[in-house]
Amino acid sequence: MSASIAASTLLLAGFPSSATADNYDLSQDSYLDIPIQETGIVDVVLDGDTFRFIEEGATDSVTVRLLGVNTPEIRGFNNANRDKDMCGGPEATRLLTSWLPPGTKVQLRSLDEASFKDERIQRYAFAWNPQTNQYDIDLQVVIAQSGLAMWFTVENESALSYKYRVMIAQVQLKKIGLWSPDLCGPLEQPEAKLSVNVNWDAQGNDSTNINGEYAIIRNVGDSNVDVTGWVLRDTGVSDWFRFPPGSTLTPNDFRVVHMGVGTNGTPNPRDLYWGSEVALFRNTDINSFLGDGAYLLDQNTAVRSYYEYPCVLDCSDPMKGVLRITKVNATSTAKKMSRRTNQEYITIKNTGRSTVLLDGYHLRRDVSTYPFLPDTSIRPYQSLTVRIGKGQPTDSTQYWGRDSTLLRDSGDSVALMSNRNVTISAKKWGKQY
Repeated sequence: MSASIAASTLLLAGFPSSATADNYDLSQDSYLDIPIQETGIVDVVLDGDTFRFIEEGATDSVTVRLLGVNTPEIRGFNNANRDKDMCGGPEATRLLTSWLPPGTKVQLRSLDEASFKDERIQRYAFAWNPQTNQYDIDLQVVIAQSGLAMWFTVENESALSYKYRVMIAQVQLKKIGLWSPDLCGPLEQPEAKLSVNVNWDAQGNDSTNINGEYAIIRNVGDSNVDVTGWVLRDTGVSDWFRFPPGSTLTPNDFRVVHMGVGTNGTPNPRDLYWGSEVALFRNTDINSFLGDGAYLLDQNTAVRSYYEYPCVLDCSDPMKGVLRITKVNATSTAKKMSRRTNQEYITIKNTGRSTVLLDGYHLRRDVSTYPFLPDTSIRPYQSLTVRIGKGQPTDSTQYWGRDSTLLRDSGDSVALMSNRNVTISAKKWGKQY
């Protein structure tokens, strides 16, 4: 595609009007505000998000990893499979190669000149546009709009993160590229219907409660699905989880994949362990547009289901107005702390006519969160109470697990959040509210 055509079709700094993101300032997203770090030419494209680059005045090349997008790997993935390409990898590589033949003039931008990982500098790349005589062809947009990339955000380089996230969400809704069921040929078990929900914010410190991060994979279809050998990955490429032999899910059956180390099948038969020694899922940030995703790939590495946060498009939830926080007790008077904590509680009622499954839903009070136990459901017109202390859960009562009280009786707020991090119901009390 010519640069003139490209310039007329790419979104360079604007945002679709349908996109929404709570507590996020869109004004910080102009690519012109990001410092120019290097200008030069392309040496050769390596894959769909990586190329070698020669800076003006230099003779040696450096490897550039694009920010904002992550394309499937070629010539090996997950530290193995060196003779294989991932589904969509060759297509993404051909796309970037078509835009960046050797000698193409490119300008690289980043907030931090030192942004670097795995012997590659991390940059936003903008190609020269002969029609405008500017470096204004956003290569990340090219890739995002092709449907051949997952969202990829870096904590200190998230200035354009929202822009690319929205574009990728748009092609996901249209089932383009990776999100098309037939990109990689006939599907394995085409009747399979699975959901992915992630508890990405573990209770307490994520780094010391790695198993508090987990993904729930559920069979939401009518047929058995064997996910043996299927892969669960996040937006990174180095650490993936492969489902062990015997991982057949009957309708409505599920597995809980904890991110840390543990023994499969313990303490609950459906518990599995990724084996990571570090927390994997990035927390959101009120000052930067950060998030992550979990992707379920079949044995041919085709994307079969996914979960991403925060939500940017179609963020409604059918449970809004159905699930309600009906009562909060923030007053605790017992002398013993273990009793005081359980005097505090939050009650949620299902006001609808159908049972509601709470996979991915959680309670939030400030930075503290409580994810409902896996496979929790509330029957029609019934309630579930979450007490702040510790105890043995029942069908009608769960426990936050704290050693100290949480709710301020003088004034506070709690919210019920959906699996897409959207507020379903909230309760506030006190003069400041």
